[in-house]
Amino acid sequence: MKKALFLILLMISTLGHSQKKDKSYKAQWQFPAKDSAMYVTAAQQQELYATEAEMEWYKNAKLGIFVHWGPALFETDALSWGRDGERPGAGKPAKKGVEPAVYDNLYKKFNPVNFNADKWMQQVKSWGAEYVVFTAKHHDGFAFFDAKNSDYTIMNTPFGRDICKELADAAHKAGVKIFWYYSQPDWTHPDNLREKHYENYLPYMKEHVEQLFTEYGKIDGVFWDHLATKYWQWDSYHVLKEMKEWQPGIISNARTGFGWPLDDRGDYDTPEQSLGPINHHRYWEACLTMTDKWLYSKGPIKPHETVLGMLIQVAGNGGNLLLNLGPNEKGEFVAKEAEEAVKVGEWIDTYGYTIKNTRRGIYIGGDYGSTTQVGNKLYIHVLQKLGNDATATIELPELPIEILSAKGITDGFENYKVENGKLVLAFAKAEFNKNIDNIVELTLAKDPANFERIETWNATPIASTDFEVTQSSYFSDNKKGDVIYNAKGNVFSEGIHLKKWWEPARNDKNPSLTLDFKSAKNVKTLLLSENMRAHCIREFHIEAKDENGNWKTVYNGTTIGEGLRIKLNGDAIYGIRLRPTKRTKSIQITAFNSYE
Repeated sequence: MKKALFLILLMISTLGHSQKKDKSYKAQWQFPAKDSAMYVTAAQQQELYATEAEMEWYKNAKLGIFVHWGPALFETDALSWGRDGERPGAGKPAKKGVEPAVYDNLYKKFNPVNFNADKWMQQVKSWGAEYVVFTAKHHDGFAFFDAKNSDYTIMNTPFGRDICKELADAAHKAGVKIFWYYSQPDWTHPDNLREKHYENYLPYMKEHVEQLFTEYGKIDGVFWDHLATKYWQWDSYHVLKEMKEWQPGIISNARTGFGWPLDDRGDYDTPEQSLGPINHHRYWEACLTMTDKWLYSKGPIKPHETVLGMLIQVAGNGGNLLLNLGPNEKGEFVAKEAEEAVKVGEWIDTYGYTIKNTRRGIYIGGDYGSTTQVGNKLYIHVLQKLGNDATATIELPELPIEILSAKGITDGFENYKVENGKLVLAFAKAEFNKNIDNIVELTLAKDPANFERIETWNATPIASTDFEVTQSSYFSDNKKGDVIYNAKGNVFSEGIHLKKWWEPARNDKNPSLTLDFKSAKNVKTLLLSENMRAHCIREFHIEAKDENGNWKTVYNGTTIGEGLRIKLNGDAIYGIRLRPTKRTKSIQITAFNSYE
């Protein structure tokens, strides 16, 4: 069998490399093109970009569903990355994962008997999504389609059906757009990024690509995942050129390999486990997980409130949200994840017109939230929450366009006024914090797309030298409260990807994180974030310390998620404290910043 031969050759290859020093792992897969035709000019690269018309449906969609799946779920919650052995194109060989002899044979018991492609597509639609990105082949090499050149496929599992075909057929029937995720690197192929890469592996990969994009009807996009490789190693120019002939109008993400003449690779950028840029020069897509992992996981599930907060922030700043859900071994989406996704869809059913079919707004995202616009309509999405003593108003810079009218899309908007160079929106305080998003529609005299975007928040958080950090407990030395202030970039910024957090001890019944200011501070805004993989807080309280050392509750909340902003009244305080009181899993706070 082809699969058995692959594994034998891979074992030989691995033994051969095991005598080398660790530093040699990169040298073996960093090599030039086979011939000069694989290198391209800037003009050739420009041929590959999708047109604005081809990108329009994608920019209108705003929400897609990513699906990571595979037999690996029997032994690990890390697809491909949970496998031991060499990782050509990625980094050092893994030594703490599942043994290849076990991992590579899990497909023999993969039998998702409850898989129903039509049901999946109806679920996707009920969640408010417009497209699906499915892992046709991940780095581990397992193919969810009837690959003609490999035995390591869904066809040789007990299930024995071409899942890619069923998904494509169901998507076409349901009117859902579909992308194939395809990893160019393949960690179980013996020639991938090795001596016979161009002779053996590249033709093997090209056969896959041709089959996936010629035998399954209309395929709307491709999500590559090149890891740390170069574009010429996959002959990306010629592959993409052929794909555009096979699938007119197809769009591609940026992960086609490094080294292109022009900085912009593909048609859009794909920040991962991050909300991405605030004012990026082109379209982008934030890839985020519903749980703590890409593959099926029993980890914390994000509540719909934080998912919607992320969707609104992303849409208002020029991107899409690609939300990942990992099906279980039976072929079903996890019920609790699906329940939260349905609630996202219900919100979209009511308010989706303020984000779908729009473009990022004239106001750049800031402490208030974000904006979207279409024609002469500007939608202001106020995601900021109000502290107990804060006024229910939001101030933004004055628009360079006349406002013809204003109305509240959600309950609670009262009026607006323009004074002293500011646009002031007033709300009913009793309604303000009840809404996930306070939406105001402005009808303008001119299309705001013809004007420069306006910066709304250029504040710097109070410096860590101006306060002392204490915590009720910490899980380990690298999970103390001060690590989130001493880590470079651990503040709200463009392209943020927070990697350090405060985590209390598991047995801490009353966790708290406290900032004691060295002098009085007139705090107007707080910003809090949880680790993107662990949105687990379900109740928390913010307390402020007065000049006498007394603590007073200034905000009571339920969820934090990513980038929660809370407006305070600006009175002088001497400290601020976070007290989480309900949680589903371990608390992981990546940001707790104060702004004057």
